Amino acid sequence: MKKSIYSLALAAMLACTTAVAGTTYSLVGSGSKTQTQGYVGLNWSLGGGATPALVLGVSRAKVKTNGDTTGANLSFLVNLSGGGEPAKIKLGYLNGSKNTLQSELGVGYNFLKSTPLIGAGLNAPYVNLGVDWNFGEGFDPYATLRSQGAFKKPTGTTCVKDAVTTDGHYTDSTCTVVHFINPPPG
Repeated sequence: MKKSIYSLALAAMLACTTAVAGTTYSLVGSGSKTQTQGYVGLNWSLGGGATPALVLGVSRAKVKTNGDTTGANLSFLVNLSGGGEPAKIKLGYLNGSKNTLQSELGVGYNFLKSTPLIGAGLNAPYVNLGVDWNFGEGFDPYATLRSQGAFKKPTGTTCVKDAVTTDGHYTDSTCTVVHFINPPPG
């Protein structure tokens, strides 16, 4: 049973990480940017041994021009000291007033302890610190080093699709073609 769960979770994470190996952006009319970032990392359980777990993850966040950030983080941990067996899978909600620091609340499953978990942590560029509470098994503080940097704030002007600007220009649904509704005199 564990092998089939492990295979399914690993395949899904690899597909997500491969699909979002770079960072993708989409601008929204309200001055925000939605970003999806795949990452890999190493996770040390502060109550465990010196061997870290491999982390495969993907984050998706909406960042406003003022830096307010909300989104989700999905991570899958592989126990390197246990022959590559699944360690944890966790889905977290990200929220922060800066694009470089977010709090995270998450739920998941600890395969090693065969128990559901809830967690809380802080995400910063290249680092994640937190604690998971495994039902009936207690707390598990951790530190993660990962390839994911800071989320980027939107810059410049944003495109508002199908809008008329103050100077009479019209932006179409692709935000690339500009037409005059009323050409300027002259």
